[in-house]
Amino acid sequence: MISIREMIAGDIPAGLRLCRASGWNQTERDWHSFLITDPHGALVAEDDGIVIGSVATMPYGPFTWISMVLVHPNARGRGIGMLLLDRGLALVADDSAARLDATAAGEVLYRRLGFVDEYGLARWFLDAPRAPRPAPRTRGGSARPFEQSDWPSVREMDRHAFGAPRAHLLERFAQDAPEYAWVREASDGSLRGFLFGRHGYVREHLGPLVADGLETARALLESCLASHPGRAVFIDVPDDQPAWRDALSLAGFRPERPFLRMHRGRLTAPGEPSRVFAISGPEFG
Repeated sequence: MISIREMIAGDIPAGLRLCRASGWNQTERDWHSFLITDPHGALVAEDDGIVIGSVATMPYGPFTWISMVLVHPNARGRGIGMLLLDRGLALVADDSAARLDATAAGEVLYRRLGFVDEYGLARWFLDAPRAPRPAPRTRGGSARPFEQSDWPSVREMDRHAFGAPRAHLLERFAQDAPEYAWVREASDGSLRGFLFGRHGYVREHLGPLVADGLETARALLESCLASHPGRAVFIDVPDDQPAWRDALSLAGFRPERPFLRMHRGRLTAPGEPSRVFAISGPEFG
């Protein structure tokens, strides 16, 4: 018999075992983010007292993010993923759309549940050792490390780009991985873009990266990488940024796998995807 219950902090080691069994990049801090944001928003599936699956939700107001739909490889093929997803979707408020980033394997399942396409994405990675090099010289000023005084502008720009406020998530990224927090300003001091990142199990993860254009996105990424050469990183990039993908290739990044942003229900706040050069990751949006 499979039972579904709320996830608690004591289940995080089991959640990490599910991540490791599937080769996913999440850390203990990522699981804590779900439980802190919504203590009742993550669920686990148990078989004879052993955690064999999970699902997590992250409420953002006009939409709720669905993620961490994981089933241990030894328990797959028994409908547990569908059961978890059904129970996770039941946690979404009636006036909130459900959004997620689907793997190729999960896409068919989500379509059966009424999810429709938004846009494609791809995960890119960089593993090659990098020699230190100066940050690029670009018009309009170079990128600089994030400062606390940047928060009002960053929050506002992110709210417009993402479609909902998520200051709690960005603040966690800035606190846990300050070396990946960068901004770029215009000559008048207004914000042109920002980058955050976080630590991962397989590679470091860079994103979100929100910018007013390709030049700003390049300045942010290259400044960050130049300050921390040799680190292996992931970055998740929308498909409708071909020039940006070319820039990543020139920087040594390679694509790893595609996935698809989808939603169910009326999406009233889609954000501004044209300003998003990297998402926070499929687990956070």
